[in-house]
Amino acid sequence: MTGPGAGFAALTGPGAGWRRASGKRRGRRMPTPATVEDGRILLLTLAFGALVLTLVLVVASASAVHIERKRLLALADTVAADAADAVDEVAYYQGLLGDAGAGATRVPLTSATVQAAVRDHLLAPASGASNFEGLRVAEPTGTPDGVTAQVTLVALARPPMVPWPIVPWSEGITMRVTSTARAG
Repeated sequence: MTGPGAGFAALTGPGAGWRRASGKRRGRRMPTPATVEDGRILLLTLAFGALVLTLVLVVASASAVHIERKRLLALADTVAADAADAVDEVAYYQGLLGDAGAGATRVPLTSATVQAAVRDHLLAPASGASNFEGLRVAEPTGTPDGVTAQVTLVALARPPMVPWPIVPWSEGITMRVTSTARAG
């Protein structure tokens, strides 16, 4: 059929009922595989995003606690070095006067002088001890052999960001460090 009615017959013939004149489908669209998976991909992306965010927060919190421990260890090193210079004057002069040949090259330490030096150093405003929460001196602090100053410090570190995997430690993590310095 040719002529003015030929186009109409092609649009209304068998098998052409589901098309419009513009060529678009009529009625409900058939779902394509991409549209079926869109919701699942979004859910998967959100789950992985939450997992990555949690891991970043855990690593950041662990790094902050590690840095805080390193700062506490630096303070303990400083205090131990200061305590190694704390001479027990009585033992020093008794050693020199009583037995001039033996032990005159070492600075004699006692646990009392080491503990007093630690206390004095930590009470000084410039020591940085005020930067630590719950800072205290613990055992063993003193001298095990008379020439080595041993200092143990304990403080509390609080993770700055507390995601759910580290909630048990949200009240703080106790850090304990020990440093030694020899007098000489």
